[in-house]
Formats: sequence, structure tokens, C-alpha cells
Amino acid sequence: MPILFNNSNNKDYQRRLNALLSPIFLDFTFWYDLNLWDERYESYALALDNEDGPIVSNICVFKTQMLWRGKLIEALSVGAVCTDPNHRGKGYARLLMEHVIQCYPNTPMYLSANESVLDFYPRFGFRPVREKLPVLDCAIDNACPTVKLAFDDPKVARYVRGHKVFSNVLDCANTDTITLFHIHLGPYKACLYEIPALQTLVVASQEGATLHLHALFALGPVCWEELAAHLPFTGVRRVEFGFVPDGLDAPFRWEEFDGDPLFVRGADCELGDFKFPDLCFT
Repeated sequence: MPILFNNSNNKDYQRRLNALLSPIFLDFTFWYDLNLWDERYESYALALDNEDGPIVSNICVFKTQMLWRGKLIEALSVGAVCTDPNHRGKGYARLLMEHVIQCYPNTPMYLSANESVLDFYPRFGFRPVREKLPVLDCAIDNACPTVKLAFDDPKVARYVRGHKVFSNVLDCANTDTITLFHIHLGPYKACLYEIPALQTLVVASQEGATLHLHALFALGPVCWEELAAHLPFTGVRRVEFGFVPDGLDAPFRWEEFDGDPLFVRGADCELGDFKFPDLCFT
């Protein structure tokens, strides 16, 4: 059974892959129709009978340019790992994972996984690590005009692709297509607020006195003090960040939180306190 490979906007391959992914994860047609699949995103798959047969197992990787402790490194984000339920137990996922590792033997890899697969990834050298949550206690009571953007407004893509503020603790420099996937997917599409005075887009939602600041895309320098004065929310007493906000000079602290583990392979150091950006996961 040959291993298939695709890293382009191939509509026939996308159709065949989506037939496998849709019942297990979700229908990816909307993302394929945005024509965002490029050479950064690679699919390795097995097809039944021949190369043109139904795809029965798959692993995708995104070639991430990761900012880690002030250094730019190449890493692989692993996702869309699945096998057709009728073909599980045959070692297909193991075969594909071993193939990916053989293709990228010295490249750090990471993925988010739920409790049901905790015993699978350690077989390939992955180890579970726990993120922490950046939080900040502050009062936000702004009578600012609300400028909400539609998820498909061209401005959104310009902000995502052109932003300049990054974390020196942990961030991703080239995951614009993945971020746009999340923005178009569902819950985030109603949380897009433009702050024209700061040339900034925030992805944020309020729950009681807590503001969930999922992501921020600023086209120029911005600090927390001026951002907080322009956030169009009232009654906020606590901010929870979906990214590390050190690039804003925000006086945050780290808290433990109960989330799915992050699996990491090839990291040659202890990771310490970190938060992976919410909108950069594959």
C-alpha cells in the first residue's frame, strides 16, 4: 500500500481526504474552498487498493516557523491523525507516523491530543507537557464604540497576515492559514473586534467579569496600557489570554488550568511556563 503525499491545493486529493476526515472530525470543505492549502501543509495518507482508491488513514503536518525563547526554529505541527473505523487495528497510523518521523528525523514536533490517545504518541518519542494560562486582574469599563468585523471581511486576513506583535516566550510566525481556518470555523467568527486607532484586531469574548482575549493582531507596536483603554468591553475584572502577552508588556501571571495535554517530540530543553497560541493549532 503506497504512502500518498500532497502539499498543494489539489481539489481531487482534498475531496478524497475529506471523505475520511468528515465523519471523524468535521467537514473541511470550507477550508479547501478558501484555497489556503499550500506547501506548508503536508498530508501523508494510505489509500485502499491503489493510489486512486479511498483514503483510509492520514496524518497531516504543518511546517511551523516557531518563535521560542527569542529564537526562530522550524517545527512540525501534527494534526488530522485518523484511520477509517473499518480499517483500525492494522497499524496504518503507526506506519504513517514512522514515515513522517523518517522524513523529519531532527525536527521538533508537537500536537494537541485528548485523553483517549495518551498511550499512542509516547511510542514515537512524544512526551506530554502541560500549558499554563496567562491571566491578569484588571478593571476594563470602556464606553468605546464597537467595530465588529465579519469573519470573511478582507480586513481580517490583512490583520492576520500583517501583524507585528509577537511573544518572545512562544509564538508562531507563519500560521496565517491555520488562524484563518479557526476564524472561519465557528465560535471565533462572532468575536472579531477592530480597534482602528491602534490598527489592531482582537479576537475576544466576555463571560461574566472575565474577558477571554483569544488572539491579537496588531499592524504596529502596541502596549497593554493603551490596548486596555480601547477594548470595547465593560464590567471586566479578569483577562485570560489565549497567547503569551509578553509582547504587550502586560503584567500577567501564570495559572494552572485543566486542558488537554500538548505532546512534544524533539525538544532538547525543559519548556517551563508557556501557552501555545489558541488560533495556531492544526
